[in-house]
Parts: sequence; structure tokens; C-alpha cells
Amino acid sequence: MKKSFTFACLAVFIPFASAYADQGGFTNSGGSLSAGSSVANPPGTLTIAGGTLTFQSTDGTTAIAATSSENSTVKRCSGGGRGRPVTCSSTFTGTFSGTLTVNGAVQAINGSTSQVYGTNGVVVTGTTGYNSAYTPFYFSNTGQILRSDDLNGTNLISYGTQGSDVGQFYGAYGIAVDSAGRIYVADTYNARIVRIDDMNGTNWTSLGTYGSDVGQFNNPSGISIDPAGKIYVMDTGNNQLVRMDDMNGTNWTTLSGIGSGDGQFAQYVAPVAFDASGRIYIADTGNRRIVRMDDTSGTNWTTLTQSPVIGMYIFSFGSPIGVAVDAAGRIYVADAYQPKVIRVDDMTGSNWTSRSLGSGANPHSIAVDSSGMVLVGGGGAQIVDNMAGVLTSSSTLTAYYGPYYVFGATPVPLPTPRLSAISVSPPTLTFSQDVGTTSAAQTITITNFGGSPLNGLAFSTSDGFSETNDCPAALLAGSNCTVSVTFTPEAAGSVTGALNVSDDSGNLGSTQVVPLNGTGTISGAPPTP
Repeated sequence: MKKSFTFACLAVFIPFASAYADQGGFTNSGGSLSAGSSVANPPGTLTIAGGTLTFQSTDGTTAIAATSSENSTVKRCSGGGRGRPVTCSSTFTGTFSGTLTVNGAVQAINGSTSQVYGTNGVVVTGTTGYNSAYTPFYFSNTGQILRSDDLNGTNLISYGTQGSDVGQFYGAYGIAVDSAGRIYVADTYNARIVRIDDMNGTNWTSLGTYGSDVGQFNNPSGISIDPAGKIYVMDTGNNQLVRMDDMNGTNWTTLSGIGSGDGQFAQYVAPVAFDASGRIYIADTGNRRIVRMDDTSGTNWTTLTQSPVIGMYIFSFGSPIGVAVDAAGRIYVADAYQPKVIRVDDMTGSNWTSRSLGSGANPHSIAVDSSGMVLVGGGGAQIVDNMAGVLTSSSTLTAYYGPYYVFGATPVPLPTPRLSAISVSPPTLTFSQDVGTTSAAQTITITNFGGSPLNGLAFSTSDGFSETNDCPAALLAGSNCTVSVTFTPEAAGSVTGALNVSDDSGNLGSTQVVPLNGTGTISGAPPTP
């Protein structure tokens, strides 16, 4: 049965004042499956019906128009027996993709929603989260560094092979990015750290050999770059945190000590995080706590193990394996016990909030970008939408090595507003056609899943291929257009051509080349080997 409901919603932590709201979320209560009329702040209505999800603010400044998918409804009942009434409720969950418009600026988004309602159709509570569709990030499958434009593996590329030479990694468990966009890797089993300028391995620089002296590591597992550009390495095998000024190891400084007291950690594994003041945060997994200190001398050592009293309960960390800090100073913790992300406002644990990652998650790392997007690696990759929803990567992202092998997931820094982002589907076309005749058209879809218009779209073909298209000069974020390609062979045999695409996309540059493969045939002729 098709389910349709409309209700007013309360939005929290949504940057509506900004024209470029990269992520946000709604919470709501009241209303019904068929209509709703509760107060909203800001006023607005969320509607989920017939495979679509829309939000429209009363003042007209904000709108979401999306297509929902992967929807499911689970019904639960309790009570009964000895004359007690049976009460039932249903939980609707789903994901969606579409556009967010704020003050006239449009960007592509993805999101998820969960709605609980009773047998009377009245909504009890609901949460909806969304995030930019263009969310590029780096990660490692231990033998390579990979970059994807989103959780679906769009435009997935890789660099490196397994080994110990230049251009090779062996157990690359940690990744960090500095303010210049350079990529740092904790090359664990090669006992070194590596820096490259880009995914071509430009300016490969490495530091470290196996050992415990200055300039040596033993299974470095995590790497971080502070706001001043200094490098921090979790040297797991040597049970120490190393700080240095640069890739020459200048001003090599260490913090070590095994235990549960001040200046001590149960284990040295998780990479450190930093707030705007440069203070250092560490997930001390074995001691079930988060530690904050001013520097590697342990100055102003502060710990967080549990929440304040919330109602009748106090919540504690189970197995904190990573920590990140957003621009507002809020602290995010990836907890591997009953996998979840926990967010607190500060080291007192105020406003302790958690969001389950699902039973299939196996978190290894956590990071947050300048927009507040929270990225978790392990068991695939997951994005936590403002603590209101969770999006999980598709099998395409990890098709060749499995979802477990997503280590060091780290967002690629992006400007605001987000750039345009182009994707081409399918990535190539193949034709077989009689000489002197024209094939039926095959279609390529051009999509802009970024945060800005895609400008200057132009197309050309060669070698017997022709194209027509319905693409505008400026393709708005969240929209797509199609290119129809035909093949007219002039002679028998194989032809390799291309559809050349010119644009100003922020993810793939000014020119894309789509391979076109054709074979000219002669009717009735025997096939050639």
C-alpha cells in the first residue's frame, strides 16, 4: 500500500541563513500520514508521498525536491494478554536524492529519513538528514590510495600498488590532508610516512625507517596535520605520539606512556584531532575516554568518559576509536561498541547525542569537514547527516576489495559554495553497424551533482560518430541532460572514437573524453577473427 503523509516539521542546526547549506536535518512530531498542521521553526512542511520527498518553508526561502528510494516500513506491536490492549506503531525509513534550494541557490543533495507513527496515523517522531551529493573523499584499501566523488564510487580513481618502493604502500591505514591539499599517508608496515601532491603521486616524499630512534617508526597507524601545518603520527609499535615540523623530521617530539593516568594512553592507535585553538584531541580506546591537551607535553590534560545525567541515565563510551572536531568546537566520536557516532558540545559532555551506524558498520576512522559533514570509514564509508540520518556507501565503492577495507576516510577540502561536479553514464559506448548505414542512437546522461551550475557545456565527436544533445549551456546543480550518439562506418573493421565534453566542472576539469567503440560490418560477409 502506498504511504503518504504530510506534516509540519521543526528544523534544527540548519544553516538557513546561508545560501549554501551543505548539510542539515529536520526533527518533527505530530501531524498525520495524510496531513499535518503542527507549528514549525522555521515554518515549513515535509511531504513524503508517491516516491518523492519535498520540504517547503513557509517563507519560501528553502525547498527540498527529491526522489525517495530504498524505502521500508516495519510494524511493531506490544501488549495483549489478560485483557490488556495491543498497541502498534510503524517505522518508515528511506533514502532520497534531489536538490536543496536556499535563497535561490541550488545544490544536489542526498539524505535519509525515519518516521515513527501509530495505528491512528499520527506521527510520533521523525528525523530527516541531508548532505551535499558532491562529497569527495580519500581512503585506503591498505595497498592503494583511492579518491571518490561520493559514497557511490562516482569517478573512483586509485594511486599506488602494494609494496615498499616509490608509489607503493603496505598497510596504508592513515590519511590526512594539509591546507595546500597535499595528501599524507601513514604507510604502516613500511614504517614510514609519505606525502604526495595529488593522486598522480607528484612530488613523492617519504620519511622513516623501522626502529625507535628519531626518524624511525614501528607500525605508524594514524597521521594528522594541525592548523599550523605540523605533522602528528601515532607510532603504534613504539607506543608514542610523534610531532614534527615537516617531512624532514625537524623538531621531532614524542609523548609516550602506557597506562590510565594523566599523560598516559592504553594504546597509541587513533589519529589526533584539533580544534580551532590547536588543542589536541585523542580517542583513548582502551581507557574508554577522550583526552584533550594543549600540546604534546600534556598541558591542561582533560578527559571525557561519560555524559551528564540525561533524564534518568548516564551514557558512557564503549570503544571510542576515533575523534574529530568541527568548526564550532563540537566533538564527534566514532564508537565501535554498538557502532555509532556520538556528538558533544564540549569536554563536559553537554548535549550528548548519538546516532547508530547500523549493525553492519565496522568503524575505523572519523573525520569532519568545514561544512560539518561527518565521514566514517570502516564497513564501507558512511556520512552522518547532522546527527539526523546516516548514508552508507554502495557496493560500487568497494567492489574489488570489500567494505571492510575502507581505512583513513578523509574528506577532500572544498570551497563554499561547492563546485559543480560532472558524471557521465555510461562511461563508454559500443556500436556494430553495416558500412554506409547509420546506427540507432545510444544515450549518454550528463549529470551535475555538485553545488554550482556546470557552465560551457559543448560536445564534439570523431571517426564516424555523431551526436545531438539537449544540454543547456549552464546545467544547474542536481539536474541532468542527455547526449544521443550514432555511428556511421565508412569501412569494415574496428573504429575507436570519442565524445569530447568541454565544461568547467570542479571535479574532472575542463575536458572529459568518453570512449566510443565501433565496428563496421558487411551484411552476409563471414566474420573476421
